[in-house]
Amino acid sequence: MTRHYSEADLLETYYMQPGDASAIIAHVNDCNECQDRYRRLAQKLRDVASCPSDKPATFWSRQRLMIMRAVENARAQSHRTARTGRMAAAALLAFMLGGAVAYKTLPHHQQKQQPLVVAQQQMTLTTASDADDVLNVPRDPWQSDELKDFGALTEWEQWN
Repeated sequence: MTRHYSEADLLETYYMQPGDASAIIAHVNDCNECQDRYRRLAQKLRDVASCPSDKPATFWSRQRLMIMRAVENARAQSHRTARTGRMAAAALLAFMLGGAVAYKTLPHHQQKQQPLVVAQQQMTLTTASDADDVLNVPRDPWQSDELKDFGALTEWEQWN
């Protein structure tokens, strides 16, 4: 029993050099079944070659329109992504600059302050103005020691 060649094997003979395909051609010349397959394959190839490959103008217009839409969609998506990235970068920069400004304006104490020990003294006060002088209460509330650290943050305020 001899081996019969498939359509794929017979198709290869179209692209082979004549010396390389001689064994297949010799078999096809002797085998009726392979000859029929070879004739059907040759007819298919002729039909494909005779088929017009020109497309109508509407086909190319539709193809161009689909491509342009895809390009515009990709461009719009790219702009949205870039805009979102720029906004995120600006927010991060504003946050970092705000933190740096607040860090620089507030004084930092390197060592813990020791609690102040006040000795009790008895004193008789005669008037309210004498009491202010004795207790060293400043006339401007912003001049007090407790609020001294916050002066840089509120120096833009004008308190009269």
